[in-house]
Amino acid sequence: MTTTRLFLLVKILLTIILIGIISAIILIVYMFKGDIKSKMPGYIKESCNAKTYEIKNRPVYVIEPKNGKQSELVIMYVHGGSYVGELAEEHWKTCEDIINQIGCTIIIPDYPLTPRYNYKDTIGMMESLYKKILNKVNTKNFIIMGDSAGGGLALALVEKMSEEDEEIPNQTILISPWLDVRLNNQEIDNVEKNDPVLNRATLKLAGENYAGKDGINSYLVNPIDGPLEKLKNVSIFTGTYDILNPDARLICKKAEEVGTKINLYETEKATHIWLLYKYKNKENNRMVEEPYNKMIELLRNN
Repeated sequence: MTTTRLFLLVKILLTIILIGIISAIILIVYMFKGDIKSKMPGYIKESCNAKTYEIKNRPVYVIEPKNGKQSELVIMYVHGGSYVGELAEEHWKTCEDIINQIGCTIIIPDYPLTPRYNYKDTIGMMESLYKKILNKVNTKNFIIMGDSAGGGLALALVEKMSEEDEEIPNQTILISPWLDVRLNNQEIDNVEKNDPVLNRATLKLAGENYAGKDGINSYLVNPIDGPLEKLKNVSIFTGTYDILNPDARLICKKAEEVGTKINLYETEKATHIWLLYKYKNKENNRMVEEPYNKMIELLRNN
């Protein structure tokens, strides 16, 4: 057996083993945790004014500056986690930092997660929350942000609202968004060898669980296929060492074809959701600093 064939066989076996491990984890999560819900960390309660309410039996967290708002801006932040993971430290820390810099309100939905729920449950909850927010907030002051799976969910929601002629946010800001759970873009092959964070096979498994029996080709699961004509002020932050980067590039081309401009901010050699780990970079890290400051600028200039 040649070295190349041996390497390929080992890679296939490792992938099969990895998929089995992820499947087992998902099953364990489902069996022992069931209806997964996030908890607000104590440090957020100490540093911000915080409250919680429910939409369709799901928590929605609202956090504001401790010393009062300096901005009328309202951000709905949609967290990532492959539709199976709850809110993590990087999400809370990023929201805390944005509040400290902008002085705004951030609404954080704890949306339903797979494998117990699928995209229909998640979109249903998010649409109800969206309409509740619009009853109280002027769309000129409203921004949706999301990272990874949350970025895909945020864009799918905005596309659905635009298709139904509902008002849409003044801005949509996406960090390393997951735009197509099928991951069929051939350019991914060229990026995957450089991606130390994401694995195509495990992502596809999570995506299939989220899509359920009939959603694998729905634009609500794959917003890369959604209606782009009515979108406005969409910005994508992506790194070239992220296997989701090729689809970020592709959606910009698709948008241009229908007369819509999507702003693409691309950082060379940056990995998945690198911007969310700003709080871990104690030194001046230009790979994080420049795009992060651009994101803050977009928020300030809304």
